Amino acid sequence: MAESSGNNNADMAFPSPYLRNPVPFFNSGDDELAYTHLQGSPPSVQQSREGLPLLDEKKVRAAVAELLVFGFKGTSLNRHARSLISMGAGGVILFARNVQDPEQVARLSADLKRKAGNRSLMIMVDQEGGYVQRLGPPFTVIPHARTVGETGDVHAAAAVASVIGKELRAVNIDMNLAPVLDVDMNLRSTVVGKRSFGVNSSLVSEFGYAFIRGLQREGVAACAKHYPGHGDVVTDSHLDIPLLPHGLKHLMEVELPPFSRAVDADVAALMVAHLNVPCFYGESMNWRPASMSKGAIDHLRNVLQFEGVVLADCLEMGAIVRHFSIEEAAVEAILAGVDMLLVSHTKKRQVAVINALVREVLLGRIPFTRIEEACSRIAALKHTYVRFPPPQSDRFEENFWRARVQTIGCKEHHDLMADIVHQAAVESLW
Repeated sequence: MAESSGNNNADMAFPSPYLRNPVPFFNSGDDELAYTHLQGSPPSVQQSREGLPLLDEKKVRAAVAELLVFGFKGTSLNRHARSLISMGAGGVILFARNVQDPEQVARLSADLKRKAGNRSLMIMVDQEGGYVQRLGPPFTVIPHARTVGETGDVHAAAAVASVIGKELRAVNIDMNLAPVLDVDMNLRSTVVGKRSFGVNSSLVSEFGYAFIRGLQREGVAACAKHYPGHGDVVTDSHLDIPLLPHGLKHLMEVELPPFSRAVDADVAALMVAHLNVPCFYGESMNWRPASMSKGAIDHLRNVLQFEGVVLADCLEMGAIVRHFSIEEAAVEAILAGVDMLLVSHTKKRQVAVINALVREVLLGRIPFTRIEEACSRIAALKHTYVRFPPPQSDRFEENFWRARVQTIGCKEHHDLMADIVHQAAVESLW
């Protein structure tokens, strides 16, 4: 497998204009913030205790809800989605269950955003390529990351990401939960496999860098995953907590360089995985997965110097629900330094997360400054990448949108993917 050493050239390939934020569309109808008191929590704080500033529950609830990314079933704006948006959720994750065709996805994303009124709502999806792409045909079929890595050409990663970015932007999606930056180095593991660019840390680093630049050049935020590295474990975190037993020296030589390179690429967000990584909590018996570990997040912030949004992998995965209550996991993740929480399926759990965080802030166990810090990072990301939908009455914008949707799955995109698959096949013969 050929390995590329020229990473900076990836920025010069496949040029496209960077989309700046349009003038926001303000919904004339203000959505009333819906909330309910959590049983056992104080209603609203009436007086300061120990010199702490007074906190208003409605203000706290609005800020806390911004940290939640929720998922729902259905292909249109339904009661579940309306309810969570009215509570103030900051983002929505789409799955194949939400998809019929490009025009429907574009309408759904726009309707979700319009429901949020003048509040910015981020829409995200897993569109990695290979067997993890939620938007199937007629969207362009994207090859596995491993196939892209086998070309030996970082420009292939930039080109793939550019196509994905164009098609996501056409349907009003703001963030792609990609690329996978795990180094697939464990032959016994089937957890990551072809989702990884390769078995070499340097190759994964450079291909990840090019992918991020190509995607974000199209105005779509990248979220690199799964920090600190899911490639050398044998347990799937969808089922239980995997163990990553290596010391910090090994991690800094193998697992972490791709994430460091992602920071160099100015990646918008990083997803932290539910991995047991002993080197981040030392001799303490009170171990927590990386997604709930202050040591893991501190390393990301202080050593890798990442300043963007840290997103925890879904809290409904087996790695969490088999060992923790979802409320406990949410609280500890935020205290550890995570900014956004994925709760992808169940409304009851999504509401429970909001209620638990509100309770802990009002009781003083989570400093409100920690919530404000997370909201500030989320706001900065949204300012750069989230687009408000145009007014439905704007004929020009409607025609412009339809023209963009028509480019999805076009011959140019299909031909480019075919060329990349062919190039990978040729390289594998050498």
